[in-house]
Amino acid sequence: MRKLLNMPFKIPSIQTIAIISDNPQLAAQLSCLVAMRGAYVAVMDAPRMQRDDREAEVTRRVNALARAKAKSVLVGDVAREAMVALLRNLPKGFCRAVDTWTDGRDLVTDPRRLEREPLVWGQDRIGIGTLKALREGRRIEFTHKPSPVDEVLATNHLVICEEGKPLSEVIAANYAFALGAGLALIPSVPREASDEILDGLYGLQDSGDLSPTERLEGLTRRIKEYCPGVVVPPGGSITFVTSELPFGIAFPQAPTTHLFTYPDLGISVINGFAAEQHGNAGVEIAVLVDPGTTPAPEIEASAKVLSKRGVFVRGYRGRKATVRSITEAVVLFPYDLLIFATHCGDADGFRWTYEYKDYEDVPRTLVVDIASGVGQTDEEETLDVMQYMRFHSLDGVSWTDPKKSEKIRVGSAIRYFVDMERQEKIEPVKKEEIGRVAGSAAMKMFDHNYLAMPRQLGNKATPIIVNNACVSWHELAKRFMFADCRAYIGTLYPIVPSEADAVMMATIESQFEKELPHAVWSAQNAIYRNNPRRPYVVSGVYSQRFRFGSEKAPIRILAELTEARADWERNLSQGKKEGVAEWTLKRTASFIDYYNAEIAAFKKRWFSKKVT
Repeated sequence: MRKLLNMPFKIPSIQTIAIISDNPQLAAQLSCLVAMRGAYVAVMDAPRMQRDDREAEVTRRVNALARAKAKSVLVGDVAREAMVALLRNLPKGFCRAVDTWTDGRDLVTDPRRLEREPLVWGQDRIGIGTLKALREGRRIEFTHKPSPVDEVLATNHLVICEEGKPLSEVIAANYAFALGAGLALIPSVPREASDEILDGLYGLQDSGDLSPTERLEGLTRRIKEYCPGVVVPPGGSITFVTSELPFGIAFPQAPTTHLFTYPDLGISVINGFAAEQHGNAGVEIAVLVDPGTTPAPEIEASAKVLSKRGVFVRGYRGRKATVRSITEAVVLFPYDLLIFATHCGDADGFRWTYEYKDYEDVPRTLVVDIASGVGQTDEEETLDVMQYMRFHSLDGVSWTDPKKSEKIRVGSAIRYFVDMERQEKIEPVKKEEIGRVAGSAAMKMFDHNYLAMPRQLGNKATPIIVNNACVSWHELAKRFMFADCRAYIGTLYPIVPSEADAVMMATIESQFEKELPHAVWSAQNAIYRNNPRRPYVVSGVYSQRFRFGSEKAPIRILAELTEARADWERNLSQGKKEGVAEWTLKRTASFIDYYNAEIAAFKKRWFSKKVT
């Protein structure tokens, strides 16, 4: 068993033909055409053009294709607006429109797949059918008859995918095929159940009739009940593809990691595999954040270990860890590893009630919860305010009610509100203070709460993030994965500084040559032994590892800072020509100021004798 656990994963390559489709059956059929053993076929959903950040939706997919080094992409069964946007943003001839699998049959990587009888499969359990067809080198055809009861047995790794999003099952099947893994499906967990379990983990230390250990054991049992029939491969490991729950804590006998079914599972898998491709840098640059709000011995210890391994370390400690400095660093400074050590929890805030008629002239009552993070700016009387807004209810029905669609018709209610709120043309009719804005996950900096809602990380990088703050996995894992971090390690419930120090040191010092999930698992086993307490949860592709060090980090940093400044200068110039909003121009100008200051400081510190 020990020998098997220590065997490193072979990193799959990435197939140069990618797939973008909102049709899971078509995505499965195309996957079976272009698949190759030992390679991952990148599958993504189309950009969601109904969102207010539709341009970012397109950009993120374009960037993911670039990281995958794709040479072409098959685009099938997507909205016309999405197709137009992709064609506009990708090189001519890069996109190939397909209506059925036959439109791509000339791209088949093994002609024998076309000669063999196709696997006939039903409309359900599409992930199992896809992986079975991939393993057998066959096409897959879909019928309205029930799917066979076949399972795809695991080797030393098992992928467990929560049902409910068929395209995620197809992506999970491609992921499993690339790793030579097995695949099992588990029923979709009702939202109210997952919310209840996560809240239970969040409040593990609250007073009550049961001890924290008894509560944890009860919650773990409940989680395991949602994994019927799952058997861990002897000496193996697991990737969970989950909508919400940290299933791994129910299987402490094995290293586990988690990927989220939504949003952008396909991009998350690309980011993880792409980072481990031959020739790509590992962890050369690290940013460490310690505002001094809680004892954090792991920060100083981590800095020493990373420096010894050749990593360029930048620290933000005490007064230097302000909301503004951390917001800028997280988004704009180039790094490969980000470590937080601070207090994290849901902030207090307000509950605002809006009354209006939507685009269909239907009277609506929308209630939202709002938390705020405040940062300083260069203007004395101006503050940079970040708001986290969570829909609480619409027309008296809870936004998280699993039967919401049966009780109300959302229609244009939210779209109207978002449009009016962005134009500052709507005001609440009622405001009240509340003690907790659920999901705000505010991290305490030296001066105020930092609400982490970045659109990019590390100057468009895909870094690893370790968050030692208490209860830092629930909301922040999804947010940072959406912003393109390739791996996220956070905590499920409150921890003490000595725990963070022990787990952190074991992970980056003793276990650094192993896959991240295995490293964290080994570290927690050594620390907690027979105690069921396992606060740290890993998210991201399983096969990632810490690979440390480079003597060229300062050169890389200066080059990236300089290139980023030029990009923002072009954006500012273009924005002025197009007459974009004044606040957008000010924000862009502030980014340029940031890069000017950083470039000057780096030249002075590292290149004063070489650069004038």
